[in-house]
Amino acid sequence: MATPYQCLVSRNTTASGTSEWTLFGASGSKLVVQSSRGAASIWPEQSAHIKDQEDDEFQERAGKRIKLEQPKEHTSNFSHLILSNDGQYLIGVTGEDKCVRVFQIDSQNRLLQLSERCMSRRPSSITLTSDDSTILCADKFGDVYALPLLPSPEDGKEAQPETPASEKQEQKDWLPSATALTVHSGRNRKTLEDQLKQKAKGPAKSKEPMRFKHELLLGHVSMLTDVVYTEVDGRSYIITADRDEHIRVSRGQPHAHIIEGFCFGHEAFVNKLCLTRSGLLVSGGGDDHLLVWDWQNYRLVEKLDIRAMALLHLESRAELTSSTTDPANFKVAVSGIWNIPSGSDNVDEILVACEGVPALFSFTVGKGSTVQNTLPLNGNALDVALIQTSIASSTMIVSIDNIHKPGSTTGVRDDKDVSRFQYFSMQQGSTWREDASIGEALRSFERSADATNSKSSSADDKAVRDMLYSVENLRKRPGAED
Repeated sequence: MATPYQCLVSRNTTASGTSEWTLFGASGSKLVVQSSRGAASIWPEQSAHIKDQEDDEFQERAGKRIKLEQPKEHTSNFSHLILSNDGQYLIGVTGEDKCVRVFQIDSQNRLLQLSERCMSRRPSSITLTSDDSTILCADKFGDVYALPLLPSPEDGKEAQPETPASEKQEQKDWLPSATALTVHSGRNRKTLEDQLKQKAKGPAKSKEPMRFKHELLLGHVSMLTDVVYTEVDGRSYIITADRDEHIRVSRGQPHAHIIEGFCFGHEAFVNKLCLTRSGLLVSGGGDDHLLVWDWQNYRLVEKLDIRAMALLHLESRAELTSSTTDPANFKVAVSGIWNIPSGSDNVDEILVACEGVPALFSFTVGKGSTVQNTLPLNGNALDVALIQTSIASSTMIVSIDNIHKPGSTTGVRDDKDVSRFQYFSMQQGSTWREDASIGEALRSFERSADATNSKSSSADDKAVRDMLYSVENLRKRPGAED
């Protein structure tokens, strides 16, 4: 079974009164691109080359066959995709190798990789500055780095950085101050044994230095989960969220070390931040509510009950056998928040997805927020992309999990022919309605993923599940703070 699309992003352009769109998707370690004008293209393109080479070797006599070293196939899965504001570059993050990859999009919508920069810590979120000059990369260690979008040729020629004095001190021979004669409790004795075993293995290997231009902007004392960038009245801001319920507002470069303030109110981890078109900030994570902020004044505007909506939807679908058997212990984990088109200038509309829930939830944010709609899905929601099919209508493409059962993050589906997408359309002034007409135009987009993932891991592979579902792991276990 082919891997679902875990990341989607779209580009919309209008030329001569005609709306054109381009859709980018990540299915495992592959990138697939399709526009409204042509067939899909795939990155990397070496898969076809390897297949031709295998066919040529098969036709040769066994005695004369020479085993050649195959090109190393890219196997790291994409965790994030974003587009530059001018639509010319695609930036992706691959989790296993911690790399930030920058692609140029040519006139035929093919991807050319311009750079591959591996961070010392695994990136957890990326965004771009408004002028497309700088990538802001937040990592799981709590730091935010600034990288130039297009690195200069001299970046790879930087000299080996000198080992900091603190690391030199750690490399010296170390002996614990305690001994078996001074340790009395069983727990401390076990700790001493572990320290002595670690000393016997030798000094720990230091992290590989980043040999490209980068700048450390700011840091949290907790794992970062999301970062957004905005400009207001000529001043730039970096807003970051972490696992410890914090939302911090910092100044942009070159004064990112200055903290403007905090938005306090979450009682569980914060996973997603979304700036609406009117300037409000919507945040969500492990809490029962989404929080809407006047972030410039660090003031909570309102709360939106996402847990009640998710629970009501799960209980209304009899075919779902999820954790709703115990509503008292049911918890939600917000996995995505997206802005959607609105017919009113005074009201913002957002779509929200929760991990392991086969639905999208629509809210209006602004004057008297009310729930707009609940969109049932055939599988758990993974990502959303919006394309402009015409000047008066929009189409929403929802990537769903075709491997696991709806409402579950562990159970494997019995039906193997589920589409990886659902489509919804909206005319101006109306609501979202399911519309499969765009599916025919994207048939090659979905089939391309089938071809590129023919050798992917099995449906119940833990690696696939970890790639799709990692938000709930941010929740602290009872006693963790102690």
